Amino acid sequence: MTEEEIFINFREGKIEPLYKEMYSRLILYASRCLGDDASFMSEDCVQDAIYRTYCMRDSFHSAATFKSYLYACVHNQAITVLRKQTAQEKYLANREEEDFQNSLLEQEVLDMLFDSIRALPDRYRHLFDLSFEQGLKNAEIAALLNVSESAVKKQKATLIKLVREEIIRRTGNQSISLSAMALLLNLLK
Repeated sequence: MTEEEIFINFREGKIEPLYKEMYSRLILYASRCLGDDASFMSEDCVQDAIYRTYCMRDSFHSAATFKSYLYACVHNQAITVLRKQTAQEKYLANREEEDFQNSLLEQEVLDMLFDSIRALPDRYRHLFDLSFEQGLKNAEIAALLNVSESAVKKQKATLIKLVREEIIRRTGNQSISLSAMALLLNLLK
């Protein structure tokens, strides 16, 4: 079947001859445009190009303009796929770097926090151990230490204050101590 016959059939809404005669060449062209890494998207590009061309089939007056438009659509679809892929790769690379930096910062804050807790007097380290390590509630800690529950709450408040002061002393930076304190408060809940 000639390109002129494919064009005439296509204008009449018959797309089978196009698929039979041109589809494999369009896939090959799309694969070359996309390259090895994205060639798996070739069929999508070709399908989109055929659809776009089909929607405009009445505006073509020759087989040459029809064929030219179809190949241009395949090319443009391939470029769009490659642009999206590049943008996605950049986003993922930036996201991985961000996650890595955040995890490093979090680990540094945790290290500083636990160093500060280790520097506490024994009774406050013991309170931290009971509350965080063992997960006991204030009432359980109070019964174990033979003190009131309000005394446990006051000791926890003092523990937090001492840790905060130690972090500020170590870093000279109150904003870091605020991050560390937020972590500590989450641990002590």
